[in-house]
Amino acid sequence: MGWHWVTHLADHCQLYVITEKGFQEDIEKALPQLNLNFVPEFHYIDIGDKARKLFWKQGSYSFYSHYKQWQKQACQLARKLIAAKKVDIIHQLNLIGFREPGYLWTLSNQVPFIWGPVGGYNQVPLNYIAKFDFKNKLFYFAKHLINYMQVHFHSRVKKAFFSASRVLAESSTTKKILKRIYGIDAILMNETGADFKGFFSHPSFCNENKFHLLWVGRIQGLKALPLASRVLKELNGEIPIKITVAGDGPDEEACKEMVVNYGLSDVVFFKGRIPNTEVKNLMRTHDLLFFTSLKEGTPHVILEALSNGLPVLCHDACGHGDIVDGACGIKIPMLSFEKSVAMFAEKIRYLYHNQEKLLQFSNGARDSVLKHSWENKAEQMVNIYSATVGKEMVNAVS
Repeated sequence: MGWHWVTHLADHCQLYVITEKGFQEDIEKALPQLNLNFVPEFHYIDIGDKARKLFWKQGSYSFYSHYKQWQKQACQLARKLIAAKKVDIIHQLNLIGFREPGYLWTLSNQVPFIWGPVGGYNQVPLNYIAKFDFKNKLFYFAKHLINYMQVHFHSRVKKAFFSASRVLAESSTTKKILKRIYGIDAILMNETGADFKGFFSHPSFCNENKFHLLWVGRIQGLKALPLASRVLKELNGEIPIKITVAGDGPDEEACKEMVVNYGLSDVVFFKGRIPNTEVKNLMRTHDLLFFTSLKEGTPHVILEALSNGLPVLCHDACGHGDIVDGACGIKIPMLSFEKSVAMFAEKIRYLYHNQEKLLQFSNGARDSVLKHSWENKAEQMVNIYSATVGKEMVNAVS
């Protein structure tokens, strides 16, 4: 995500990028192969091997303690860059989680500060958590409480928000929360983008009169694969349906056991964790992305599916609720576990019996992908930069 932002913004303005040293080798290898109008100037800070490993377990206290120290060093480096170079904008870009706003906001008295896209405010509804197994129920109830406390009482978060000239919200949910809690009119800007250049048009759907669904994600509580299994149980024997599950995770074995107990062993096929190229190939051979997640920012898999002409069925929530519309898929309100089961089953029945809608959604995905393309997002961001400083071209520290 960060790489796409930087490389697309570099077509419009000069960037001085502060990032983690673990990316240095890959960045220096890739940079000469790009044809950018302004070559970004990268500056690296070493987060350390331990923190680098913890990065893939984001959410742990140990990771954030390391990351906080890294952010302090990033602020010191940014102060030196501002003194040495002509900088028009400071942009705190990544990670999107509001819990660690960094310290670049402390320089807002020198240079206008922009924060975002900001996320992490979306919560798993309590009536859905109540349907989880005991382990996940305990974990997400605790996370719900911690999130509430941090949203209302994290002093550095408040200082960062009130120091910002512009705040970008990654979803409509976050935008509403920022307005309600902090009185901030944030700009809606999903944090991830789509690759329009590789758009794939599906020639047909439901080949051999079979409905092939695809589920992609980490198999854990908030992704709600058990909800998908309940839907398939409702539909089993009624329509010729198959679903491929691409992903792994801590709840994988429990979900496999559930599939067996529901008598769905010949309906649900677990692929495990597979390369992204293979996921894209599956998107081109399946009929519908069945996305049951309850809590996200803006999941990249939604934009990947649309980029591959695959219609989407999901909840009307989080970032995917902002992207999926009546032109490229169907979304249902997130009311309760049982209502989600019933509404998802109803929509799958409808699509199977009205297969021409799948082709319409696939064709409509083209406009959705163009709207959310990285190129379009970069242009929007540069317009925000320009409106902030009152001129067309800017230099930015991010």
